[in-house]
Amino acid sequence: MTGTVLFFVYSNKYICANRIEGARRYAERRGWDIQVVERNNADRPLDVNGIIGFWKPVGIIAECAGGIPELSRRTIGRIPIVYLDEDPNGEKGRALYVNSDSPRIGELVAKELLLLDLPHYAFVGWREPRFWVKDRLDAFRSGLRLHGKDCAVFECPPKLSDARRRALLGKWIKSLPKPCGVFAVHDPVAEEVLQLAFANGITVPDELAVIGVDDDPIICERTTPPLTSIGLDFELGGFLCAQLLDERIKNPKFADVKLRYGVTSVTRRLSTRRFNCGDRRVSAAITFIRRTACDGTTVPMVAAAMGLRRRMAEIVFRRETGHSIHDEIRDVRLERVESLLRNPRQQISALAELCGWKSAAALRTAFRTKHGKSLAEWRASL
Repeated sequence: MTGTVLFFVYSNKYICANRIEGARRYAERRGWDIQVVERNNADRPLDVNGIIGFWKPVGIIAECAGGIPELSRRTIGRIPIVYLDEDPNGEKGRALYVNSDSPRIGELVAKELLLLDLPHYAFVGWREPRFWVKDRLDAFRSGLRLHGKDCAVFECPPKLSDARRRALLGKWIKSLPKPCGVFAVHDPVAEEVLQLAFANGITVPDELAVIGVDDDPIICERTTPPLTSIGLDFELGGFLCAQLLDERIKNPKFADVKLRYGVTSVTRRLSTRRFNCGDRRVSAAITFIRRTACDGTTVPMVAAAMGLRRRMAEIVFRRETGHSIHDEIRDVRLERVESLLRNPRQQISALAELCGWKSAAALRTAFRTKHGKSLAEWRASL
């Protein structure tokens, strides 16, 4: 069946692009066209009736529909609709829902931070209450409590201005007992935490180890330091929305369903990579390696970033970390390989080039030395 599906999005950021791509991948099977309608936080309300009258869609996917008040049963009528990242227990009632697996996210963040063996933990949510914020916090807190730990939670009063909220958050971050592992509910909040930590003279990751969610490269690779983050399968989320929509279009009595899309990877960056390192030159080297290892950086390039000749750079680096500059470059590249391998759609043949290896053979040798398995065998064991 051909036709147009309207995909309403709250903003056209990184995660939405992947969701849209997933929906389009399914739409190709059905001969649909996907037309994106962006809310974009504009002051001018959306003319939903006019948009529907113009496109005459066979169905609708609504991302974060709670942020698009113009979308309602009154405005969409009997057109089949799937809600993406909307509270299944909210005012929309019985319907088709696709959401991120927030309990799994919270559990995984707890595991990541517990591995650092920190004495204190904290959680920073979104500026407004959301069901997925609570789900992530509950799972995070449950994981910590299994190990006799609890977490401080930033409680933001409602309807605060951004400036007032940032002031309160900065004061709260400064008051946290250190060292502390901080779970920021998603990458934009994590970026804010890192900015406020820097403004208050708090070092990351030594005093605060920070982890976010979404693995948005535009944020994670540009923060100082680069941000560790949980990658989500946004493309699968969009695909599942289109798949459910197809079922409802074919059968208006198709049962209401709640589906979840999961985690694809944990990309570890410097915001959680803790070293007992008192030498600023080594700290600078580690930051440089985290940023450039997968772009083909070399030991002489790292030595130059330290402001030392290669031999002295090697001595200073090994004294502080217990391993060589080459080992650090290799380990960062292998972390990235492992992260990409968790995505079943990532081609193994492209990994060497994507992760900075001179050849596929060099990658295979390093990977087997570490894991005792080939790349394909390691992926199959996940």
